[in-house]
Amino acid sequence: MNFLLDGFGQAISLLVSGDADTWQAVWLSLWTSLLAVAIGTALGATLGTYVGLVRPRGSAFFVALFRVGMSAPTVVIGLVLYGLLCSRGPLGGLGLLYTPAAIVIGQTLLATPILASLGQAAAASLDTRLVETVRTHGGGTLLAVRLAMSETRPALTTAVLSAFGRCITELGIALAVGGGIRHLTRTLPTLVSLETSRGEFDRGLAAGLILVLLACGAALIAPFVSRERRR
Repeated sequence: MNFLLDGFGQAISLLVSGDADTWQAVWLSLWTSLLAVAIGTALGATLGTYVGLVRPRGSAFFVALFRVGMSAPTVVIGLVLYGLLCSRGPLGGLGLLYTPAAIVIGQTLLATPILASLGQAAAASLDTRLVETVRTHGGGTLLAVRLAMSETRPALTTAVLSAFGRCITELGIALAVGGGIRHLTRTLPTLVSLETSRGEFDRGLAAGLILVLLACGAALIAPFVSRERRR
């Protein structure tokens, strides 16, 4: 028990003193996750809303694809992406492996199905006459999708925050295509794993505390935003 308490005390000291390795990992984790969720929202939420609202031919296939993507293990996503980006892979010439860009790509693949699936479920609950009404007034399908996304904003906000929580806490993708390189691709989860394996419990715990705070913050903000939107 004393070991755990001492670890907490040293972890807090590291955070207060501004440990460079820890805060560098915080910054990298934040901007890669935010960028991945932004791209995933533009792609996934829009596509999901379109499928849920318009229900085009083959929509059942897309719904199944979204759900399969949601359940894909992050280590598998990282492994497949590694195969694409390594020197022997089809995209190896781009030189993206072990860069922050590779982490963003992997996290985008993680976030997009979440946003698409939840966006589709939210749009499917809307009145199907929305598209016909918009077309009657001279609008197109794109306008109908935009209106639907506005109507389902609370659900989409929850989806965005959920995707952010998944991205910022994932380890498999960051290790597979990032490599955990110090001051370059070392995110908070990789820092926790590395420091703990080296016996640096206090440093691992410091990164873990920040990771928990960020993930819990996203989870706590979601219902608050939804409630404010309903008001």
